[in-house]
Amino acid sequence: MRYFAYGSNLNKKHMKWRCKDAKDLGVYTLEGYQLTFRYYADIIPVEGKSVIGGLWEITTEDEEKLDRYEGYPDLYKKEYQDDIMFYRMRDGTRELEFPAHGYLEGMLVGMEHFELSPIETLNQNLGNPPIQNRSVRKDQVEVSIQLIAESLGLEL
Repeated sequence: MRYFAYGSNLNKKHMKWRCKDAKDLGVYTLEGYQLTFRYYADIIPVEGKSVIGGLWEITTEDEEKLDRYEGYPDLYKKEYQDDIMFYRMRDGTRELEFPAHGYLEGMLVGMEHFELSPIETLNQNLGNPPIQNRSVRKDQVEVSIQLIAESLGLEL
């Protein structure tokens, strides 16, 4: 089965620890969605938007392990697009909220594992306009938190 990761499961080291048989298939763009955070990464349907992430080939055993990790079926549900499975948070389970720094760091490292530019990819996935006149030489987590705040309308 092919599985699309857009949050903590982008991190290849963490993913291999969770799912020993998972195989990295490269970068994939999921059309019609936008990234948001409810403490954990989530995606919501938004026409004209897309989320760039990683595509994995997983076994049935791996899927069962991911189900437990993702809190399926209580926190996350499974959806499919073009025979690719991905998780989305169930409505009403959590409010918009900043991610923990460790969670976000692991996600940004995962973007690098897929040879994506973490700040630009995060910004695009959040549906923000392209980054202009913003120093990305600062700490990536600090810049990421600012981008998330802008996207979610949350104050720092």
